[in-house]
Amino acid sequence: MVKKSTKNTVNRSAQQIGEALGLSEGDIALMEYKADLSRIAVKSIAVSKMTVNEIVEKSGVSRSKVSAVKNGATIGVSIDLLLRIIAATGTRITIRAA
Repeated sequence: MVKKSTKNTVNRSAQQIGEALGLSEGDIALMEYKADLSRIAVKSIAVSKMTVNEIVEKSGVSRSKVSAVKNGATIGVSIDLLLRIIAATGTRITIRAA
């Protein structure tokens, strides 16, 4: 029996991961955008010193999703919910097209 050799790669950026997965440029850009918003949401929650319940009340996002974002677990959280959480904390962001 012949063993197939596998090549392990280390991908560090959304661009590298997207290319390794064969994603389109649009999907890679979306992945980068969500990663940026995730970092902003986590930081906004910390800086605001608001409780999870206060953010839930202002944003209309479920407590479980707000808690997940606060803890950096943003995999199952959509971009629109991230934006609602960011807005609820009083953080303002500017989006520019490249």
